[in-house]
Amino acid sequence: MSFTAVITSDLHLRTIDKYGRLLPSGINSRLQDRLDNIKKSVDYALDQEVDFWICLGDVFDKINPAEFLRDKFIELMTPLIKAGIPIIILIGNHDTDYKVHSFMTESKLLDTLNSEALDIISEPTLMELGGIECLFLPFDTDEAIAKELLKYKNKIVFGHMGVSGAVVSSTEYILSLGTKQTLFQHHRFAFLGHYHKGQVAKKWMFVGSIAKVDFGERNDKKGFIYLEASDTSIRHKFIDVKDRVFFQHTVHQAEDPDFDILRTWKNLKGKIIKLTFVGDEDWYLRFNLGEIRSRIMKTEGAHRLFMDHKTIFEHRVRVPEIDSSSSWDDGIEVYCKKTKRPEMEELGKTILREVL
Repeated sequence: MSFTAVITSDLHLRTIDKYGRLLPSGINSRLQDRLDNIKKSVDYALDQEVDFWICLGDVFDKINPAEFLRDKFIELMTPLIKAGIPIIILIGNHDTDYKVHSFMTESKLLDTLNSEALDIISEPTLMELGGIECLFLPFDTDEAIAKELLKYKNKIVFGHMGVSGAVVSSTEYILSLGTKQTLFQHHRFAFLGHYHKGQVAKKWMFVGSIAKVDFGERNDKKGFIYLEASDTSIRHKFIDVKDRVFFQHTVHQAEDPDFDILRTWKNLKGKIIKLTFVGDEDWYLRFNLGEIRSRIMKTEGAHRLFMDHKTIFEHRVRVPEIDSSSSWDDGIEVYCKKTKRPEMEELGKTILREVL
């Protein structure tokens, strides 16, 4: 009894991404990067002739994705269907509001894939893969997930959940909320989605997202897992998709007043660049930003460039929309919008729930 699988997670297909640019095809370049990365997982599954292709949740970025995104996803899955490789998709937190999920009205996908080709897992499910008992746990409350993990023993678990003690993407913050690690002790191993940072522990691992979401993930490798499982062993290997490079550099007035390091950079082609100038406003304003942009974008061939300036003693952001009548959640939403960091909203609320 055995099976092989390619395991992906947190694809987050979306039409708009500020770190991309519009390609001649009309597609945002970061969406195209995600599609290309998913295709790499599909091609690997075909080359290895695996038994299953599995996604651990969050195929789309919201429960009502554009028809264009649905069509693109179907195109990616078609080679698997033709090769007879079953597709298993868990419902993640971005796929559902607990009442409906993003695949409920996907008639085109369901018409394209017959029942043997596709399993959409929207509730806890015990399933045999190659004769091996596996437990599939879509996104749910910590209490509901704990109940399912306690109900069974000695299973290979595939889930979309948080885990206490895991590291959150974009930070080195270790969460104390989430599924307790002790609940995995009586199972063989758990492959998980939800957190974008790939990480491995003794009894569980987060596969990680298929592409970087912002500069907080600039040092993370992105990819998928190749799994070989039998009744006696579990072997897994991470396959790096070589996602587009995010390069961040801070120019300090005291350390590099003339930004001399720019003249030494020769490997910026295709990269997404973020420059932060830290120093006096008069010092910052004397730079020819157009010349800097031209060198980085045209001469060195970078893909995108973001520049900002911070004074050494920068005042805190004031948000008059927030007052004593505002809820904590409202405050986080408004603040993240004000500071143009919408990707930090969910993390802020998660941390807030821990400290309150």
